[in-house]
Amino acid sequence: MDLRERFERLSPARRAQVVRECLELARAAEYPLAGRPFLVPLELDAARVKRAFAQVECLVRALVRLETHALGPAGAPLLRRLLRSLEPGSERLVRQCTFESPASLERRLRRVDAFLEPATGRCTAIEVNQVAPLGLHYHDVDQRMAAHLLGALGRAYEPRLLAACVVDWLFGEFRARYPGRTPRRIALVSEHGYSGKRELPHVAREYQRIARARYGEDVHLMHCFPPEVRLVRGRPTVGGEQVDMIWRYSVYLDAYREGDVDVSDYEAVCSHPEEHLIVNSTGAFLTATKDAFALLGDAAVVATLGLSREDAELLRQTLPDTVSLAHAPERRQEVLEERDGWVSKPTDSSFGEGVVFGARLSRGEWERLVEARSQDGFLFQRRVSYPVVALLEISEAGALLERQVEVDFCPFHVDGRVPGPTIVRAHAVDPHQRGTRVMNTSAGAFLLPFLAPGR
Repeated sequence: MDLRERFERLSPARRAQVVRECLELARAAEYPLAGRPFLVPLELDAARVKRAFAQVECLVRALVRLETHALGPAGAPLLRRLLRSLEPGSERLVRQCTFESPASLERRLRRVDAFLEPATGRCTAIEVNQVAPLGLHYHDVDQRMAAHLLGALGRAYEPRLLAACVVDWLFGEFRARYPGRTPRRIALVSEHGYSGKRELPHVAREYQRIARARYGEDVHLMHCFPPEVRLVRGRPTVGGEQVDMIWRYSVYLDAYREGDVDVSDYEAVCSHPEEHLIVNSTGAFLTATKDAFALLGDAAVVATLGLSREDAELLRQTLPDTVSLAHAPERRQEVLEERDGWVSKPTDSSFGEGVVFGARLSRGEWERLVEARSQDGFLFQRRVSYPVVALLEISEAGALLERQVEVDFCPFHVDGRVPGPTIVRAHAVDPHQRGTRVMNTSAGAFLLPFLAPGR
């Protein structure tokens, strides 16, 4: 019996009660759900999901090879191209990173933004976020709500929490650098001004609770801002207490400098990762650029990276055709003539900023856009058809409604693997904008609980 049948067998009163209980869980966790429909969790074929996870792991292996090669003695041409694709602030942060071990490079916390077609299992990855992927707290709250919901149906479901995976990664990073020791104070550092980062104080509290359960009651994991990080006798401190490691979640510090706010100590710490343990180093910006996807779609580059034949084939199946017209001007006519099939993006942007679907422009508008974006800093990517799934919505009164939603599929990659936690974002299908809305919560998408299979 599938989830739909199980919910249909519940009385409306019982369904309404379960919805109230789940919403109470969300309120207790300060999870803002205003405007989001209460949908039954998404469940996909386990074998197809696991294959998609394998594709994401293959993509990350390729990104690690690309970054390693670009920073090596033979990688200067690729390094120059990657740096040219970055905004000045990102380029400065890359140059700030003076050290990162190969193991740390592989273990970074990343989230790969992809689409998984339920009917065929085809998985296509369009971007990777390894700078400061968000949704950590909300993902785990969704998992607890899903477990409660399924419990009401008599089906056991163990929440696939990201928190435990990240905590183990943090402690593993510390012990790899300092064998036999355990970190006691970890500073999660983000900058002011990003609405999406309002979840980080929750992350610090919840992750500290889990860290204490796994590693001892004297572990402290605190959220703070760059000006609060001070160097005292050469060691980073927060609130006068020395911290053992920095979990970097800051992106740009320009606003502090422009406001004459002193962040020099924090910058000094980040500039010496060989001396201070910084996880998720500022070097992550180098291959966070979307131009990395254009490079990994180039057979000559892939051959240079020395991927196995199997990985090269899996990578080819995973990436959409991605073109930088600054480096492949021979593709220009193709891009001009097939505007419905392309999406244009800045190479170094986030929250869907600057993303333009050719299908939403007139021919003249598209031609002008292609002309303006035939330079470093922009690319064109084959448009991926958004998968559409039919899900049940449960109203607060317990009524069942049918919903058609477009969904993406964004697994977290942490500690060198895809452990299972996956963010799924969704739009209610709008026939007038079918498949041409940016799939991002900043553009109106909402999170959808996903039942990840065990790994």
